[in-house]
Amino acid sequence: MDSHITRIVVVGGTAVGWTAAARLASAFRATVSIAVLETPARPGAGETSQVAAIEPEFQRELFDRLGVPEEEWMRTCRASFKAAVRYVNWRTEGPADILPRTLENGSPDYFYDPCSGIPECEDSLLLDHWRRRRAYGESAENFDYACFREPPLMDARKSPRWLDGRRAFPYGWHVDIRLFTEYLRNTATGRFGVRTLRGTPRTAERDERGMLTALHTAEGHRVPGDLFLDCTGPEGLVLAGILGEPYLDAPDRPRCDRAVAVTVPYDRTEHDVDPFTTAAALPSGWTWKTPLVDGFEAGHAYPGDRIGPDEAARTLCALWGLRPEHTPVRHTAPRTGHSRRAWVKNCVALGPAADARDSLAGGPLSGVLKALDRLVRDFPALQDRDGPAARFNRAVTTGSARARDFAQLLHHTSPRADTPYWTARRAAPLSPELADCLAAHSAALTPERHELRYAGVLAALAPGGRTFRASLAHRQDAREVADAHFVRIKRQQHILLETLPTAGQYLSRLHVRPTAQHTDRTARTARY
Repeated sequence: MDSHITRIVVVGGTAVGWTAAARLASAFRATVSIAVLETPARPGAGETSQVAAIEPEFQRELFDRLGVPEEEWMRTCRASFKAAVRYVNWRTEGPADILPRTLENGSPDYFYDPCSGIPECEDSLLLDHWRRRRAYGESAENFDYACFREPPLMDARKSPRWLDGRRAFPYGWHVDIRLFTEYLRNTATGRFGVRTLRGTPRTAERDERGMLTALHTAEGHRVPGDLFLDCTGPEGLVLAGILGEPYLDAPDRPRCDRAVAVTVPYDRTEHDVDPFTTAAALPSGWTWKTPLVDGFEAGHAYPGDRIGPDEAARTLCALWGLRPEHTPVRHTAPRTGHSRRAWVKNCVALGPAADARDSLAGGPLSGVLKALDRLVRDFPALQDRDGPAARFNRAVTTGSARARDFAQLLHHTSPRADTPYWTARRAAPLSPELADCLAAHSAALTPERHELRYAGVLAALAPGGRTFRASLAHRQDAREVADAHFVRIKRQQHILLETLPTAGQYLSRLHVRPTAQHTDRTARTARY
């Protein structure tokens, strides 16, 4: 009897599903047959957003393995760059506004969280030396502008690549999620022989150990397999619907459990393209802007028990100068939480089917490549198909908790308390891990590796506490190296400002001329 898995069934023709199919097909080639069971679209079961942010590692960990150059898939997916997240009005109270208010020191209320990590310097983070310089009055510059090259480049809407294609600094992308899914589908089926089926799974055959051996669809088809991947979103048609694994909703209250979104086209000859995502705090919730090459998606995430959908739509339209009565909007009820177990028997859930994250902590593809990498490395034998399940499930639970902590961190450390929403979010209990992280930050202790994502946000929203690490007082050599590093960052900022094209200039060269449906100019009255 063959001891190897030879048949994989991916359930769900979503972006997550086709990412999984393409990644596994590139890893196992002809040794494994892969079929994607595409479930018919159902009302309310679509993506929260029509534009997705994807992580910098997608090129290296997915497209390079597929043999696809960046320029090719970017053109097809109307993609733009995402080199940072720009947080607006998280430190000042006031009405809904996409434009930054003014802080007490006269600077605008926004800060950047770049894709590049916080630089290290002589066994410590450059952040530690920034805190030292700030404490001694040697610098009043904000953390992001002092420690990263990107912030002034983002202000100038600079591309992360020169026109000859060389990369200047790390970046991810914004993509049209439908086109991205179609591109992966065509690549997986055309280059790697992935098969497609259509149907909605209703029941399953199981062997004496409880392992799934085949799915039966509502349309009357039988789909056999050795390993099944549930990529159907929080509904979990296989994991929850057939195997009965419970889905645990996020405990945060109040949370933004409703969203309204709108697509705003523009003419890029008149408006440059933001090479970053915008997340702006609002009196009840927050708003986002995710640009594409010829338009952007704007949305408003809000607590459904505090404001209604009509009020949320009016707020969103007012932010962008749109007329609500003439603007088609999309209302959704995004679910946040995670499956109690992501790997049960021989069924593995990926993406929101395993872990649906708050949009502040990432989109539907967040963490998917890491989960797939773990699945490839620990791919099970036929007779031990749930052998890696315990470690896989711990990793998913940990990732879900850390994503939830990040969203809570933004609310808890914000000084806003001008509405019931902000009062309640700041008063919400913290997880023990997040409470420990905040205590360590106040004591100027070195963050753990997984806390580095929090460090930049804390430096912007909660720069107080103990001034800097005491050990730096004994490290004159490290201080001199750090001072030189700060000077080097400033020099690089000036050089890149002079030599890089804008994102719009680079993308204009990259992309073919948009079709008429994307250059409709009816929204030119919008505020950019």
